[in-house]
Amino acid sequence: MRVHVEGDGAVIAAVHALTGAALGRVCGSHAQALVAGAVSHLVADALPHRDLEVPEEAALLGAALGVIALRCGCESREFAGAVGATLPDVENLAARALRLPDSRLLLPTHRQYHGRETRDFRGQVVLSLACLAALFLPRRCCANERERGNSS
Repeated sequence: MRVHVEGDGAVIAAVHALTGAALGRVCGSHAQALVAGAVSHLVADALPHRDLEVPEEAALLGAALGVIALRCGCESREFAGAVGATLPDVENLAARALRLPDSRLLLPTHRQYHGRETRDFRGQVVLSLACLAALFLPRRCCANERERGNSS
């Protein structure tokens, strides 16, 4: 029986947030962005990755959410995607605090299909940089949005 301990968990939460924000950018609504972010969390958790201790995770997540909020706004689809992508890790935080075994977790990628541990951060760094680039590139609107006069 595996029990959650410090350093055990998911892909760095900031990477989840950035991935969710990049997906939210291409979604048509806040609800779609929230769902796309949550689904991206499940996919990312299945990949090999390295985790950090809770204080480092929290600091990086705060920085990522701050960048997304400053760049896109707290009411944007990007921010909704970031929230959707990080919400599943509330389960990990609760499990760590309560020292619950993985068998008690609800999400399959948190209890059973979690990616193997690696000491290499390169994949997460590359994904983060790609997502940041997507957030900072000018948004291209579709023809329907141009017709309505909405260029966001």
